[in-house]
Amino acid sequence: MKKIGGLLVVLLAMSSQVAHGAEMPAVIDRPRPQDGPTQVSVGIWIADITSIDSAQQSFTAEIAVVLRWKDPRLAHTGAGVVRYSIEQVWHPRIAIVNETSAVSRKFSDYVEVEPDGGVIYRQRYAGPFTQPLRLRSFPLDRQTFHIELVATRYRPNEVMFVPDQDWINNGLKHGGGIAPSVTLPDWTLEKWETKPSTYPLAPGLVYSSYVFEFTASRNVQHYIWKVILPLVLIVIMSWAVFWITPNDAGPQISIAVTSMLTLIAYRFAIDNQLPPLPYTTNLDAFILMSTVLVFFSFIEVLVTTILEDQKRNRLAITIDRFCRVIFPVMFAIASIAIFVHPGS
Repeated sequence: MKKIGGLLVVLLAMSSQVAHGAEMPAVIDRPRPQDGPTQVSVGIWIADITSIDSAQQSFTAEIAVVLRWKDPRLAHTGAGVVRYSIEQVWHPRIAIVNETSAVSRKFSDYVEVEPDGGVIYRQRYAGPFTQPLRLRSFPLDRQTFHIELVATRYRPNEVMFVPDQDWINNGLKHGGGIAPSVTLPDWTLEKWETKPSTYPLAPGLVYSSYVFEFTASRNVQHYIWKVILPLVLIVIMSWAVFWITPNDAGPQISIAVTSMLTLIAYRFAIDNQLPPLPYTTNLDAFILMSTVLVFFSFIEVLVTTILEDQKRNRLAITIDRFCRVIFPVMFAIASIAIFVHPGS
């Protein structure tokens, strides 16, 4: 009896392994490699872009990704789809190269297999993605952002990404798109495109990839009203010294010093709105130019005060009148040179 009981246990264990093997098909190799690269269709939909952080060089978005490929080994006779964990079947092992550790995956990692062996993988990503930005023309800049999917184990001659034809048939150009109403309050989306590409991990090590790119321009109104206009008013305030007679040295020096201190305090106040960069942006150049002009106004007051003490009143008045014209002209020319021809 003990032998019969042991035999039953062994048979049950073997039947359990057979059933388990049926649920977990061993298809980790690429399907039909002799036919060339495995074609994987990609659909990418940006559901929302909540922010673009120039200081952190990143943007936060919610992205839906759909991958489809054909694996005849998974064909079945059922009427519906069969669901497998993604690790149970072959898949292109995609990764988003510019995602951060804070990006979360909203769906479980599984695939759905149709009766003809068509495999569908869906995932939704949410969180911040890194994006190097070119900010020399900040705040009049236009940026191109990208999301790049990479088949982390497969070369271009092994896996080929193409736009999802089902999405194209349903009206989504190039198998992707962006929701018509995104959260971005300070950027304007201009265009987007998808394209197959390659990702060079190292010299001689190139993987197949697929890129979704979108271009956005910064809405400059915030910086005009809250950064640039107050600076302009501070600079104009410093010019009041040119209309005060040189013999009133006290009011002249008081206005010049107040303008300089106000500008310094304002610079500290807006510092957290400006991206910390190792190079000078157009807004940095404008702030620097404004600071120099206010400082020169202070120097002009010192010069005219000294001339007044030396009884050279006529020369001091002439300098004041000259500065009434030259300072606004210099300010206008410098501002045009900075903002009309912004850097790249």
